[in-house]
Amino acid sequence: MTTATPSTRRRAASLRRHGTALAGLVAVAIGGAAHAQETGGAEPYRLGLLVDAGAPHGIGLSAVFKPVPWLRLQAGPTTNTLSLGLRGGLSILPMQTFISPSFNVEGGHYLGSDYNDVADWLGATPTSATSAIRDISYNYVAGSVGLEIGAANRFNFFLHLGLSYVRMGVDDASALIEEATDESDITARNLTLRATIPSVKVGFLFYFF
Repeated sequence: MTTATPSTRRRAASLRRHGTALAGLVAVAIGGAAHAQETGGAEPYRLGLLVDAGAPHGIGLSAVFKPVPWLRLQAGPTTNTLSLGLRGGLSILPMQTFISPSFNVEGGHYLGSDYNDVADWLGATPTSATSAIRDISYNYVAGSVGLEIGAANRFNFFLHLGLSYVRMGVDDASALIEEATDESDITARNLTLRATIPSVKVGFLFYFF
């Protein structure tokens, strides 16, 4: 039978204290890594592709960049079936949860399009006025509030509702004014129309990395 000396007891107590401290540090390290994985790993994706459709601005395809978890930037081409356009915008995501609200701003430009296509779709007979209006382009700025499903994940579905301010230009409005007034020999400058209208958009995005 061996009797523990005071020095042995001191070494044992020291080992227990160091062991407890080491175990505590390991536990803190493991907990910190898990927390970092939960918070930092929830937003590992930064670049992606967005596809959406809505009214009045048609269908769009955009590249997406997320510099920080709460900010999303996007830009790309659009079409309203009459012409092609370009747009750019940003979304603010205040909550990093599976379901999150979003606040969105977007601006775009549509190139000139032929009004006669709309007359054909409606079954109307082209007139001198519609024949003259062949180059309609417009700019717009839209603001919306959205609901994002899967906002912190790789795949994201969204619905946006808001308002759009539209500025439309008609390069040759002379024939339109002549037909409306029954007056000939009328000349007119380029016509500009402005309106604020409701807008709606649904779509999804997928982050590649």
